[in-house]
Order: sequence, then C-alpha cells, then structure tokens
Amino acid sequence: EDVLPYQRPPLSKKYLMGDMTFDRLLFRGAEWFAENNVDIRLSTWVEEVDRASKIVRMQDGSTLEYDKLALATGSSPRTLPAGVGGDLDGVLTVRDKRDADRLMQDMKPGRRLLVIGGGYIGLEAAAVARQLGLEVTLIEMADRILQRVASSQTAAIMRDIHEARGVSIREKTGLVRLIGTDGHVSAAELSDGSTLDVDFVIVGIGVLPNDRLARDSGLDIGNGILVDEFTRTSDPDIHAMGDCALLPLNGENVRLESVQNA
Repeated sequence: EDVLPYQRPPLSKKYLMGDMTFDRLLFRGAEWFAENNVDIRLSTWVEEVDRASKIVRMQDGSTLEYDKLALATGSSPRTLPAGVGGDLDGVLTVRDKRDADRLMQDMKPGRRLLVIGGGYIGLEAAAVARQLGLEVTLIEMADRILQRVASSQTAAIMRDIHEARGVSIREKTGLVRLIGTDGHVSAAELSDGSTLDVDFVIVGIGVLPNDRLARDSGLDIGNGILVDEFTRTSDPDIHAMGDCALLPLNGENVRLESVQNA
C-alpha cells in the first residue's frame, strides 16, 4: 500500500461513516519509524524469498538480507467469478483503505445496495449504508446469517436489529447472476426467483490467505501457511502470523481471521 500501516477494522464502520479520520487509524506516525530504526517501504512488494541465500527480492529488483523473516501477508477477499457478473463496475469488496474510499463515493442516500454475504463485513456494510440513507438488501446462502461465527440465538438478535433499522435480509438465498448495463451492475437475479434493481453491490463472502510467497518458496502450506505454537513455519527462520497463518489449536490446524489473533 502507499500509506503507513493502519487499523483495518474501523474501515467498514467509523471511517466509512465519516466519524473517524484516517490519521486516527494509523498505528504510528512517520516519525516513530525513523526514531526506532524501522525502514518502512511503501508501494513496494516482494516477488521472491530465496531461503537458501536468506534474501528477499523486491519487485523493483532490489534485495534485502534477513536472519529472521516474518510473513504477515494477511488475506484477500473472495471475489465473484466473471461468469456471474463479478467483473462488472460497481461490484466491490471491503478490505483496505482504497476499498473504503471507493465505497464512500457510492454510499449516497436513496441508492440501492445489494450485500452478498451475512458475515461481519456484510452486516457492517449494511448497517452503515442504512445509516447513510441507502436502500439495502442482504442475501445469505446459508440457513442464517453469522453461521460460521455466532450461535443461532446471537444471529437472531442481530437479524432483528438490522431488520428493525430497515435492512431487508434474505437467508437461504444465493446469487444466480448480476446483470450489467453498459458495463455497470444494474440488477441481480437471486435463487428465490426474484430480480432486484441495484446501483452497486458489496461482496462479503470470505477471504483467502495470501500465501503465494510461502508456497513459491517451498514452505508447508494448508489452508494458509502452516506454523507451530511458536509461529515458526517449516523453515525455523521464517515465521507467519495473522490471517495468513494456519496454527495448532486444540489438536487441530485452524486459521483465525481476526484482528485479535493477529
């Protein structure tokens, strides 16, 4: 990214509402990095990790040597395939500042929003949109919202709160396809046989771990980068943590997509 490291959870809530400015999301100001001997490089990414030479090669051809390497590469939102309209303009995800800034332009009173996915991101986006005066429909293919992360009792309470504020929630309802007009999404065909006119769509159907670097360098991979209880990968000089890491918990390997875990 082209900005200093920042907190992401408020992006889909207070930042999107305009209640919190971006500078309040920064973990540290620019002066902290200089004063604490941290060389931070923005708009830069890693092309390759050479484990034998302990060298990291950047996209601009430069290299960095390491004794220990930490992979905190996070995850990326799942997207809809082009075959169902996922490549249309106005089909958005919420993950980073650029996504939130784009959404701000679309969050105008009276506009019609379809949210695909009844998890945290989808429900937060729906709540903000309703507060800003949009017409919001949320669809969830599973039997209920929050199926993976909350009990049925908690989900029922959350559903009642959203519906009381005007969000139309359709459970057991999937997307058949999005329809475009001049390349921009304009309607959605749903599995219940209905068709909705929409101005834009937010897709919140989960994330995938960013494990390309680990995979390409030959580290052990599952549904994420496999680590032990000390965050070590199959290479003891490389660690991984956060959304990208697959860690041991209660006798199983699990990947916890939460800021608390990171």
